[in-house]
Amino acid sequence: MQKWLDMGAALLALVAAYFWFRSASGELPPIVTYWRSAPSDDPFYQAVIHSAEMNRWAAGFSSVSALCMGLKLLFIR
Repeated sequence: MQKWLDMGAALLALVAAYFWFRSASGELPPIVTYWRSAPSDDPFYQAVIHSAEMNRWAAGFSSVSALCMGLKLLFIR
């Protein structure tokens, strides 16, 4: 059981690292000024939304990886 939790934690940590890399990679388009609010199809707005989504997935995988390590600590006897 401990081996499976170690493997799961390592794999989930790698997946989280992948999503964090995706969140930080690429260049941001130039900011365009709008009078009231940015439209939903603005390239900069879309890039920020994409980065936030990748960060959310990375945080989720990272938390499940930490959960695996916490469960391993509970099973150590």
